[in-house]
Amino acid sequence: MTMLIMLLVLIVALIIGIPAVFSMGIATLIYFLLERGLFDIPHYMVVQRTVFGLDSFTLLAIPLFLLVGKVMNESNVTTRLFDFAKALVGHFRGGLGQVNIAASVIFAGMSGSATADAAGLGSVEIKAMKDAKYPGKFAASITAASSLIGPIIPPSIPVVLYAIVSGVSVNKLLVAGIIPGLLMAISLSVFVAFQAMKNNYPTEAKASMSKLWYTAKRAFLPGLTPVILIGGILSGVFTATEAAAVGSLYAIILSTVVYRTISLRHMYDIFKRTMRDSAVIMIILAVANVFAWILTRERVPILFVDLITSFTENYYVVMGLCLIFLLILGMFLSSIVSITIATPVLVPLVLEVGGDPLHFGIIMIVALMIGEITPPFGMVLFAITRVGDIPFIDLVRGVVPYIIPVFILLIILIIFPALVTVLPTLFL
Repeated sequence: MTMLIMLLVLIVALIIGIPAVFSMGIATLIYFLLERGLFDIPHYMVVQRTVFGLDSFTLLAIPLFLLVGKVMNESNVTTRLFDFAKALVGHFRGGLGQVNIAASVIFAGMSGSATADAAGLGSVEIKAMKDAKYPGKFAASITAASSLIGPIIPPSIPVVLYAIVSGVSVNKLLVAGIIPGLLMAISLSVFVAFQAMKNNYPTEAKASMSKLWYTAKRAFLPGLTPVILIGGILSGVFTATEAAAVGSLYAIILSTVVYRTISLRHMYDIFKRTMRDSAVIMIILAVANVFAWILTRERVPILFVDLITSFTENYYVVMGLCLIFLLILGMFLSSIVSITIATPVLVPLVLEVGGDPLHFGIIMIVALMIGEITPPFGMVLFAITRVGDIPFIDLVRGVVPYIIPVFILLIILIIFPALVTVLPTLFL
């Protein structure tokens, strides 16, 4: 009964708009009050569990990946990447829609965040598409959808969080996202080509070899960032955390010394905002660790596993139920909060029916990314509304069809786990 009250308090707090970290904190406090009383709350244990949840070398990757994304976002490399993508795929069916997707794939190897992709590339992409006479709703919608590739292709902040909470190797998880991320790009490209044929959208003239070579040279140094990050992890030269540190140093040198687009004063401001965003993630993880400890102590994961397996032990049915749960959760909570709450409960269930937590981690993150472009709390929607100057309801109507190819990709990944596990198996 105490556990049910705690969960009910959490749900009500979230519904009425209390931030997730405070909702979990209030629910945890209610649990201890009911279990131990006002004067017997185990303060030392709460502090220990909080510190234990943050005492991880891997967690250093989060602020460092955030820093890479912010530095690259504000050093004007987005224009270089977009120009290269335009010269590379602009002549394909769908024109700048395909360019939009290609640019997101390249930028995904730097940012690790869907919102960073939407805010950074979004303004460049939407303006270029509008100038080329594409409908504003189409431009904003494909920009929002393509930004979901960011957290799938490494580096990825949600992947790091899932790895910490689930105990899966962060290196393997990062590498596991490469093929699903590329498949997401392909599925979106096919969908854009279909829409382009249906609505007779324009295509760009095929770039000359000299233009392609010129744009490739301008994008070469920024494009080395994902090569350094992914190549270093695949080759075993450094861990994911060390890759984040190397990537951060490279991004800083590139923006302050090579291109000189960011001053030291501006860099100080980027450091401050990175610290602020990192603190938000860390405090959520700290409180969630105490919350997850209570769930484990009360045997909630075991009871949940027993409940589901009493109805069915079919792997595909269980994965389908998990997928539905994650899609609903992603509509109302950020991916960071959803991962910290859902992982301790769902991973034991997946293991019970013979699933792989590495494979399920990518499934979870792709499913939660759909929530980033669905109302009422899709963060990418709000970012695109701001940079694209488009009404929220128009953006929602335009972006909903793009959920179809992503959902189909999810089904394919569930049916063929090797698409996720093949690269970690080969290289790591």
